[in-house]
Amino acid sequence: MRLRLVDGEQVVVRTRAHRRTLLPALLTLLVTVALMSFLLGYVSRGSQPEVIRHYSHVLSTLVVGAGALTLVFGTLRPVLAWANRVTWLTDLRVVRKNLLGAPQPVIVPLGLLAEAQLKQTRLQAMSGAGDLVLHHGAYGQQQRTVLADMPDAEHLHTVLAEELGAYRRAAAAQHARRAREAAVTTDRGSLNV
Repeated sequence: MRLRLVDGEQVVVRTRAHRRTLLPALLTLLVTVALMSFLLGYVSRGSQPEVIRHYSHVLSTLVVGAGALTLVFGTLRPVLAWANRVTWLTDLRVVRKNLLGAPQPVIVPLGLLAEAQLKQTRLQAMSGAGDLVLHHGAYGQQQRTVLADMPDAEHLHTVLAEELGAYRRAAAAQHARRAREAAVTTDRGSLNV
């Protein structure tokens, strides 16, 4: 998956959510497989009453069907969601984009970014992950975008702060240069009069 860059834009960081977000999916996989194995073995035992032995194929089908649904929604879906979402930090913006699904990426230009906060739970802090909360907007309409479970969150927060500072310094220098050019043009116009 590629990100289309504007002229002069450079990617600083490309990342996705921390791998620890896949632990619930792994736990669901292990518990489901163990439970399915137990139930299939229990249902197919020869020492079961006649009613259970007679309907063992139906019960086996129900166990496999319920297990398959659990695996799809409890394991496959979270893994695909994790692999699908990528976050980029460039020198001009923060972009969160899906490979599949929502066609419009979440884009936060650094020019509209008011602040970025790092929030970590104890479990996130142990693995080095964390949530970056971006406060952005213009004309009094503030929005909040959460980049959940970013790996090496403290470093990413530091890099984001550095890029935001560099962007603001470049914007201030460009504004000062335009103001000087406007003042020189005004001075030349007043001299010609």
